[in-house]
Amino acid sequence: MKNNIQHSAQAQCATGIDHYVRFSADAAKHIDTAIASSPDSCLPYLVKAWMLYGAHDAKFSDEITQLIKLSRDRLHTSANREAELLSALQQSHSGHSVEGAKTLEKMITDTPQDLFLHTLIQEEIFWLGRSDWMRDIVERSATHWNETDTGYGEFLSLRSFANEEAGYFDAAERYGMQAVEINPSDVWGAHAVAHVLLMKGEMNRGIDWLEGLSGNWANANQMQHHLWWHLCLFLLETYEHERILSLLDTKIRDPHSPLIQASPAATIDINNYSSLLMRLELYGVDVSKQWQTLVDLCTERVNNHASAFSNIHDMMVLSATGHKRQADALLNSMMDSYGSFNATGSLAESYQQVGIPVCKAIEAHYNKDYAHVIRELGDVRHQLHRMGASHAQRDVFFHMLVHAAEQEQETDLRRILIEDIERLGFCKVPERAAYKNSFHKH
Repeated sequence: MKNNIQHSAQAQCATGIDHYVRFSADAAKHIDTAIASSPDSCLPYLVKAWMLYGAHDAKFSDEITQLIKLSRDRLHTSANREAELLSALQQSHSGHSVEGAKTLEKMITDTPQDLFLHTLIQEEIFWLGRSDWMRDIVERSATHWNETDTGYGEFLSLRSFANEEAGYFDAAERYGMQAVEINPSDVWGAHAVAHVLLMKGEMNRGIDWLEGLSGNWANANQMQHHLWWHLCLFLLETYEHERILSLLDTKIRDPHSPLIQASPAATIDINNYSSLLMRLELYGVDVSKQWQTLVDLCTERVNNHASAFSNIHDMMVLSATGHKRQADALLNSMMDSYGSFNATGSLAESYQQVGIPVCKAIEAHYNKDYAHVIRELGDVRHQLHRMGASHAQRDVFFHMLVHAAEQEQETDLRRILIEDIERLGFCKVPERAAYKNSFHKH
């Protein structure tokens, strides 16, 4: 009987991991079942801890710490893989993601077909903003994969995204489309190709690509909301503002969605919604009503510092809605936690080098102090990757900078900024709606 229970728990854990790498919404349910079935097994606790860590939300910090302890207590001396997974998690959870990623990288060198490790390390390096490193890892492993291998499509999706962020657009598009051909429900492959098409400036192709696949996302986690966000980036370029406003509350943050109801403060959803509002506002669209949707959530996050990128979006919400006291509290809390250079590690560096100055720039933007925006944001524009996220996600900060340069009539600076954006890999920049001289009139 005991062996049957252990076998069932192992099967549930394996299913949970498989669903996790496929971005399925029910992955955690299988891991919880595995824990309940076999509470003395180490791996399910570790997997759950990694899943919670991936949310980049400090509200899970104590639970992750407890799961680490439970994992350590159940770790067998012969379980090298679990020991290394635990070590990587402890490093990353303590704010030292570079060290955690190095540990995962060593593991992948030994097991290059481990899709769970590839998913974890791509997530880690994505939030470190180290796209070349992300690509190096996946390309070194590629020779060990062939199209008959289980999980080959998911590996191609990871390979596609890594190549896209590193600027290898043609290869990225090829891998991503191949992944989606293997499995039309592959949201990461669809996502990677959407990034490629945005960088290349192929807006109509991007709209067709995502609309054609959108019927396949029903079982996905919050990535389905993020894919609708990507569609809106293309729609911004075709000035379909009314449609974007509709999608905001029906696809990106539908209050009746089971995903939103289960996790109303999921950071990815807050980031999607607020960054679109910022973009729309820069186009002159009135989104004052929509900003109110997130106020209560972001007010509760002023001391939540698991991600500089997410806190920057909290600052957008608080500043846009005139909640100056809470916005100042957020900035002061960030500075208290990470402003001192005695705070070390990759997370601290992301706050020191990017998070704090960008939040100051956002406050200045809403105070219409555009010279201050240029000073704060202009000084760190070449370091924006240190907050993590993608080129597409960080582009909103160049929108802000170009807007500030226009308000200050800094023509030469505006030209320099456009060249900066082109060097990041964005194609056809002067033709893009956000960067046309008249964009603020639309």
